Parts: sequence; structure tokens; C-alpha cells
Amino acid sequence: MSALVSAVMPCFNAARFLDAALDSLLRQTHVELEVVAVDDGSTDATAAILERRARFDPRIRVVRLERNQGIVAALNRGLDEARGAFIARLDADDVALPERLAVQLEFLHQHRLDLCGSWFVEFGQGLARITRWPHAEAAVKAGLLFQNPLCHPTVLARRQVFERHRYREEYRLSEDYDLFSRASAGFRLANVPRALTRYRRHPGQATQARREAMEAVARRIRLETLARQGFAPTAEEQRLHNLIRAPASIDRLDDLHGIERWLGTLLAAHADPDARQVIASQWLRACIRAAPLGGRMWRAWRNSPLRAAAGAGRGVDLDLRALTLLRLDYAGAAFFWLRRLGLSA
Repeated sequence: MSALVSAVMPCFNAARFLDAALDSLLRQTHVELEVVAVDDGSTDATAAILERRARFDPRIRVVRLERNQGIVAALNRGLDEARGAFIARLDADDVALPERLAVQLEFLHQHRLDLCGSWFVEFGQGLARITRWPHAEAAVKAGLLFQNPLCHPTVLARRQVFERHRYREEYRLSEDYDLFSRASAGFRLANVPRALTRYRRHPGQATQARREAMEAVARRIRLETLARQGFAPTAEEQRLHNLIRAPASIDRLDDLHGIERWLGTLLAAHADPDARQVIASQWLRACIRAAPLGGRMWRAWRNSPLRAAAGAGRGVDLDLRALTLLRLDYAGAAFFWLRRLGLSA
């Protein structure tokens, strides 16, 4: 597909991984490309690397912010400078596979979409693994009720999406989730069911360094997304809804049963099978967080009709049984490393 793609890459003290990220874009099989690299007031060698690379490759355009303004300002400045009919995202510590842009452009065209992410390979902490998020359009829309189902640095979108929707400072740390939730009301969003980006895990990421602050913003977006999609939950249902994906354990059986009832309400409001599977799968997420309840969680999981609706297999049952026996705290280090080592649930 012939079209200029602007890859927007905010950079702040990114010298360690920057060359690899740039190389991955410049080696794309889709050749109509510009890289809009926004140096957000870096104090390491980021500026020097960008200037050196831009001298040797005119596809790289460097925008320099004199002081650090944060990810939202850097992203919006990159959008201002982008000239392409399509906007792609990549972070300065991630790596795009060579065919990524070509595959995503074809996917957008084939399915008449406005924005798509993709599956991705997580690497850098524990075993490298492919992360397969919901990919069908209805599944992504249902997923937005609970968390961001589009990995930000994997995204490619038509320019019109970002002309209508900008990143908002008041939603910083979940600015992508906020934008995609708003965009889903007027644009078509999905994921390519193929890993096209290598997503690097490291302790300096905002997702790890500021988890509690990120969750506070996400709670607000979840409730706004519910309203955007026509739901009017009670105050108690709002509380239960936010417990489902909160980064903390569920230690009350009443809460677990309340979540089950609320998910049943959401399930009844959806006819699309992809959306229903995503909603039912949140029962698994809630039960994972309820591991400290031990056998009470296990019985709730096994006896719920949501288990079958989620399509959970034997591997998930075994993982949940192990969590039940161990009674692991969801926020604890042991659970973190089990996930990094490939816990299927």
C-alpha cells in the first residue's frame, strides 16, 4: 500500500536502547516513512544520537524540546510535526519487526479499520513470550471496559484519528487508554493477531515505576468507558468493576461473588461472541486476584458459568489451582515473577 507513514517516537534519556529502536523503523519493508523523534529535554546522549542518525538518514526528523515536558506533550508535539497519512507509534526502548508497517497497513485496508495495534513479544525480564490481546473489533471494544487492549507502541492509525483526538495531560500515565476509549466511539479499532513489535520490559518503565498512580487514572477511564458504551452502574457496581483489574488482591468472598454478578450483567448486554468471551475472561482475572481466598476462590471459579464462557482450558485450571494452594498476593514479588516466567493465567 502506497502511503507516507509518520512514526512518532518520544525520547527521554533513551540513549541505551535508541539505536535499536531507530534501526527497526528504518529497516521496515514499507519504504514511505518518516521518523518524528521528539527529544523531551533529555540529559543523556539521546540528543547526540538523534542528531548523528539524522545527518545520515533524511527520514529521521528531530524535534527538540528545551526542557522535559512529559510524555503527553512530547506525543502531541510529534503529532503536530507528522506529515503522513498514517501515524505509527513506537517507544524508544522497543523494536518493530521489519514487516510491521506493511502488515498493519494492509490489515487496516482489508478490514476497513481506522486504527490497529498488534500482538507483541514481551522481553527483557523473564522469558520472552508472545502476548495475545483481544484482536477482533468487538473484542477490543469490550476490552476497553476493563483496561487498554491496544499496546500503545504497536499502534498504527489513520491521521484523522489523531486530528480528532489528542492526548490529554490530565490522563497522564494512561493517556493512551483514554485516547483509544474516546476514539472507539467514532472510529473502528482492532488488533492484528500477529506479533509485530518487541516490547521491552525494564524497571524504568512507567508501567512498573508508577503503578499505583496509573491505576488511579485507569479507574476513572473505566467508568467513563462504561458510560460511553451506554452502561449506568450503581456506585457499588462501579467499585466492583474497578476491582476486576486492580493491581491488588481480592480478599473478600462477597466481592468475588459481586464481581461475578456484575460480569453476568455485562455479558447479557452483548451478543457478539468475541465481546462475550472477553467479558467472561475477566472472571479469570478476578479469581487470580482472589488467590488469598484459597479453596473458596477455587470453588467459586469452578462453579461459575463464566468459566465455560471464558473458554479457559486445563492449563488455566492448573495455574489457578496452584495460586489457590500458594494463596499468593497479587501485588507480591512471587506473583510478579511467576508471570514473567510464563504463568498461563
